[in-house]
Amino acid sequence: MPIPANATLVTLFPDANLRMAMMEELGGNDAWLTGQALSDRLARVEKLNASSRRINDAAGIEYLLSLTMLDLRNNNLTILNLINLTNLVILFVSGNQLASLDVGNNIYLTTLSVGYNKLIHLDISRNIYLIFLDINYNRLTTIDIRNNVQLTGLQTDLAIENILGFYDNPQLQLFRPQ
Repeated sequence: MPIPANATLVTLFPDANLRMAMMEELGGNDAWLTGQALSDRLARVEKLNASSRRINDAAGIEYLLSLTMLDLRNNNLTILNLINLTNLVILFVSGNQLASLDVGNNIYLTTLSVGYNKLIHLDISRNIYLIFLDINYNRLTTIDIRNNVQLTGLQTDLAIENILGFYDNPQLQLFRPQ
């Protein structure tokens, strides 16, 4: 995704709290880059920890094409666009207000934590490398894990009969909320 020539962190990351996290990640003079130089630097960011920052808008993360780990836990997000983040391996978005989340393009995910949101549906059928999944305290009525044969840890408040494929995975450990 090309960045406009006159782009700055302010224009790419409209949420001040996310922008501050990006400035910390970039450090020093890189936080003040513009245009192509900024684009090149953002393309090298592999990890972003922006948990508990009161972030309302995640716009801008779509430019972090090399991101493998994203931690946006305990913020105020209602929308999260991950379509361009195809290298994600670890995603923490628990404790937000997400009603939907599309992780279909994030096929390399091994860890997905989406607990304490408002999800009514979560399709993880393309996330065949998932090892750990946290779906506690959402509005889900079922979860289908039949394609997730590597899944060894599932944290959920769902009844076992609502976990499709549960009995097909003998290595799966079920973790219940405390």
